Amino acid sequence: MKVAWTILFFALLIILLPPVARSQTSSLRNDQVFQAARKAQQEGRIADAEKILNDRIHAIEQSQPDSPELVPYLNMLSSFYSMKQQFPEAQTINERVLEIDRAAYGPSDYRTLRDIVNVASFLGPDKKDQVEQLYKQALDLARQNPRTPPGTAAEILAHFAMFYESEKRWYDAQPLAEQGMKICNSVALPPGLGGPCEPLQRTLTNIYNHEGRTVEGEKVAASGMEADLPPELDALEKSAKQSEKDGLYPDAEFKYQQAAAYIEAHPEWDGGKMPANLTGLLVSEYSRLGDVLEKEGRNDLAEEAYKKAIASMERRSSNGQVTMQSFSFLGLRDLYRKEKRLDELEPMIAHALELQEKTVGDSSDKVAQTLLMFGDLYKDENKYAQAEPLLERAMKIYETNLGLYDRQELSLLRSYADLLHKLNEDAKAGEIQARIKKIEKRQADLIGHRPNSD
Repeated sequence: MKVAWTILFFALLIILLPPVARSQTSSLRNDQVFQAARKAQQEGRIADAEKILNDRIHAIEQSQPDSPELVPYLNMLSSFYSMKQQFPEAQTINERVLEIDRAAYGPSDYRTLRDIVNVASFLGPDKKDQVEQLYKQALDLARQNPRTPPGTAAEILAHFAMFYESEKRWYDAQPLAEQGMKICNSVALPPGLGGPCEPLQRTLTNIYNHEGRTVEGEKVAASGMEADLPPELDALEKSAKQSEKDGLYPDAEFKYQQAAAYIEAHPEWDGGKMPANLTGLLVSEYSRLGDVLEKEGRNDLAEEAYKKAIASMERRSSNGQVTMQSFSFLGLRDLYRKEKRLDELEPMIAHALELQEKTVGDSSDKVAQTLLMFGDLYKDENKYAQAEPLLERAMKIYETNLGLYDRQELSLLRSYADLLHKLNEDAKAGEIQARIKKIEKRQADLIGHRPNSD
């Protein structure tokens, strides 16, 4: 059953809106403190965001210790604790939020219902009976309240169905998933990850397939596969991918070029479920085009396509549409490595790093990601002395924002330890290895204690 709980844990992190988003109201858009914390979070400055939240929480508590005004700040703080695997601290906040909302709005208010689900989702596998009872309680209260928003009901059903799915209780999971899908099919809910409809679709597909009802499973799986894209672009995307899969590279190349040209000519689209800016798709279009051109042996044109992908990332970041977290040099790096031209990538990453520091600050974990990429590039070139300060700086940023035990830090520490051995700094490498073992032990200790985990 350990594997099932692990799957459920990570799925729940993906499918439902985080506590911050769930409690956000239109009034928070004008809340300068909340927006400052949100901005710091989005820019990867978790330590700064946490301080902003704690200062605000303490200020409110001085006069209104049980005020609903605390809830959005507490929810965001809980998400940070969860991110840093401080699950008991996160759950303490979740329980406090539940009591605040219950007292302020009543037991069947949608805010209280979501709080109940949030508390349940953080309980470990040793409390399965309690988890089930909390989901039942939330669902019963939702059904009793005719004013329960459809999205809230669908979220509860998604959680509950996935819980039963993880327990292989297919008979119990099926009606919940079917009810949730009925809501999704009849009400316009926000699309994409972060909503309940996609996980409900996957869960119901798995249930039908397990029961041998493969035709129905395929029908459910296909029902949500339509891309929320302009029909012309969607057709080009599908045709290009199929041609690439079939080895028809010239045709795939032509279609990817057409798709990129379409996006350049039609950057905005309001014909889907929600208005969308399509320019973010240019990164994937040009990257796929570069990959196809490489397969054709046209490396010079592949290089040009990869550079266009990087340029589109920079333009979007300059326009404030995305952070530099999405800056990727993988296609170009692999091409340059093959051609033994890795040194030509150095100024490009240095430029990206400079832009990041200006846009999100030098304490952002997004800067740490680029530092790690830069350090690993130097390692590939055997420039170990240049790599060391970059990786050390990245390590300090991660520790400041995410603490000692963050999973994301392990790849950085392993790379750093390997570098130190190459520099014959074995004593220092030993300290990093000890730290790695400490994190790995922490991971093992969390087994059975993390929310909805293995």
